Amino acid sequence: MPEIPLTRVVSVTSADPRHPAENLLRPNDGGRWRGAAAGEKQLSVVLELGESRPIHSLHIGNDGAAFVEVLVGSSAGGEFQVLLPSAALMSPSESRAGVEPRRVRLFGPDSLVKGAAQATWDRLRVVLSQPYCQSRSYGLSFIRVFAAPKEDEAPPEAPV
Repeated sequence: MPEIPLTRVVSVTSADPRHPAENLLRPNDGGRWRGAAAGEKQLSVVLELGESRPIHSLHIGNDGAAFVEVLVGSSAGGEFQVLLPSAALMSPSESRAGVEPRRVRLFGPDSLVKGAAQATWDRLRVVLSQPYCQSRSYGLSFIRVFAAPKEDEAPPEAPV
């Protein structure tokens, strides 16, 4: 599955100057995006995709958020549509204790809303929340977006 690159941050609700949302554009650099202050109920970032293709799967690296929701939209306008309904990244007890804050979740085609996943989009809105712990800031370590192979593209060969 080819990765769809993230090209720019369109908007962000909150960002720590040491961990800006632009770090999400370079998932291999180890940078992360975090909210500016502890106790924020919700954070969101709108990212521009490098190309408009149907979305096959998402890889999300957490950094202390309890829930994630991903919506898709178009730079031409219109409402964002839900691609990934709210999904838990940490349980309430893990959130309060700060256990496993950097867990990675892979969301395949079965996790995504079919109609939204099959259309083409060039914007991604990621919404995070952490209602269980107000003493730590939270965010994402990375997000990677993958497209289904085009009909003329050969799928990658599985190792033998």
